[in-house]
Amino acid sequence: MKVYLFNTHNGIFEGETFEEPDIVQYEEGMTPISPPEYEHGYVPIFDQKNNEWAVVPLTSVRELLNSNSSNPMERG
Repeated sequence: MKVYLFNTHNGIFEGETFEEPDIVQYEEGMTPISPPEYEHGYVPIFDQKNNEWAVVPLTSVRELLNSNSSNPMERG
């Protein structure tokens, strides 16, 4: 099955791959939920708590990475 990879610390989309369905539920950093379409200058972020994707501006992600925040969903 196709799965989507995300960073477990900040939720940033990291790509996609294929994995056995029974493995997905036990592995962190992957979800079968596809990220929404996004435009240049935006980044999909996976919210593990709510099990959903959000799309945020790249500038916000850069700020979050520079501030070492562990949850980019907290700052809109």
